[in-house]
Amino acid sequence: MCAQLESHGGSESNNNCVKDVRLLLLPENSSDSDGNPASVVSSAESHKKSIDDLTQTIGVGHVRRKRLWRVPWFILLMSFMQISLHWLAGECVQKLLIFKPEWSGEYWRLLTYMLLHSDYWHLTLNICFQCFIGICLEVEQGHCRLAVVYMMGGVAGSLANAWLQPHLQLVGASAGVYAMLGSHVPHLVLNFSQLSQRFARVASLLILLLSDVGFTTYHFCHNHNRNPRTSLEAHIGGGVAGLVCGFIIYRRLQPSNQKAIYS
Repeated sequence: MCAQLESHGGSESNNNCVKDVRLLLLPENSSDSDGNPASVVSSAESHKKSIDDLTQTIGVGHVRRKRLWRVPWFILLMSFMQISLHWLAGECVQKLLIFKPEWSGEYWRLLTYMLLHSDYWHLTLNICFQCFIGICLEVEQGHCRLAVVYMMGGVAGSLANAWLQPHLQLVGASAGVYAMLGSHVPHLVLNFSQLSQRFARVASLLILLLSDVGFTTYHFCHNHNRNPRTSLEAHIGGGVAGLVCGFIIYRRLQPSNQKAIYS
């Protein structure tokens, strides 16, 4: 309606339009029965605080703000690529990406094997684990740091497998998943007092680790590590790489100062 007003009442129309828009943003009970504007100001301030809960001030005296929660693009991208390749990749593509003993000179195989999985159960398990373990890390430590940990875990897992099991091919993202799991240790050590639900995190990670160790032990003792064959060397190599890289590249989180946001 404001766009259809005559030009000779421009300034007053614009002011009325702005006021109307501001009133629309307030709840219906924003004005009291006495017409006191104090309630309107109080309601507007409460709306501002509810929005500011999602942001924090950067630096002292600066008005630039940023979101406290970021989208875990790296985990989502890796999961999308792994699912897509499992559905669409042909035998030729799989032979090009898989890690095999004669990998000399084909350095991309140190990482690309993590995009392939042996079956749907293997794919589902790794996707669920890496989302459960990695999303909180990526939100709190950032995309680049988690990407470095994930990739270094993949490289360490493939090299450990090539050294200790040189006759076996390797597929799956388990080395990267274990790298993220191991990197939770330095993340908790550096930021334990700043993390929400810290004790629940520790408990869930311990339950996840112990259950996986128990399943692997049963698989080795009962099935003699056959159908499927698990690369214990890649798991350990990825976990150690994540533990070391986490202490090197992870940072301490800055405490959120709510008083500074609202003042």
